[in-house]
Amino acid sequence: MPGYGFRSRDEWGDFIMKYLSTRKVLRRVFLLIEAKVGELKATDRSFLELAEQYKVPVQIVLTKTDKMKRGDLDTTCQAVIRSATDIAPSVIQPTALRCSTRTKVGIDALQLELLRVCDINPGEETAK
Repeated sequence: MPGYGFRSRDEWGDFIMKYLSTRKVLRRVFLLIEAKVGELKATDRSFLELAEQYKVPVQIVLTKTDKMKRGDLDTTCQAVIRSATDIAPSVIQPTALRCSTRTKVGIDALQLELLRVCDINPGEETAK
């Protein structure tokens, strides 16, 4: 749901609610949070409530991590995971992925996690 942060929950519409509640093969949702913001927005909180309700696994991905100092990023990461777990304890993955498209740090890890969630082993694919 690119850009859901620009819309209210009501504007997501019935389609998104139905998708989350009925999509049996949905293995995980990757929720992008801008690291510099440092906290969950109201729309993130609403989404996490839905994820918890429909038991949709959620992976937090902190973006734009190049704009923060390492210690501040660690603190922010822990705070965001703690807040998300308070809202959706049964569906939040225990650690956040961290990435920056500018520096490319963490992009490989994010791509590998996406493949892993889809049961794709990149080593096996290239070997065929």
